[in-house]
Amino acid sequence: MQFLSGFQAFLDYRYWLNPSPVVLGPTLVGSIFTFFAWFLIAWAAMVLLSRGLRKNEPLKAKLLRRFASVFGSTGLIGLLFLFFAYEQLPILQMRFWMLPLFGYFCYRLSRLAFHLIREYPRERAAVAER
Repeated sequence: MQFLSGFQAFLDYRYWLNPSPVVLGPTLVGSIFTFFAWFLIAWAAMVLLSRGLRKNEPLKAKLLRRFASVFGSTGLIGLLFLFFAYEQLPILQMRFWMLPLFGYFCYRLSRLAFHLIREYPRERAAVAER
């Protein structure tokens, strides 16, 4: 277990459930803000692409809008959690809230992957038959 020594804090429940974690420094705030800002930039790019594809390829446009929804909601919620942590709000600043956000993102991506594998070929075949 030598390779996990650097991640030991992440494996301790007190790290995640600490009601008053260490105040975020400006470098960490900037890094987290940039991380979630990229989610919003990806959301904006996918929305613009889906609008361009809407007339010619409506199925691909719909799929891009679904991807955009995942990235946009995750980016906004992540920035909201960053704001709560920066302002040191009692319960909402806990690191724990990043875990449900990660779970939400994985759940939405898995549902989208399921749709892409299972439903999208059926929809494409139905459009091709028309």
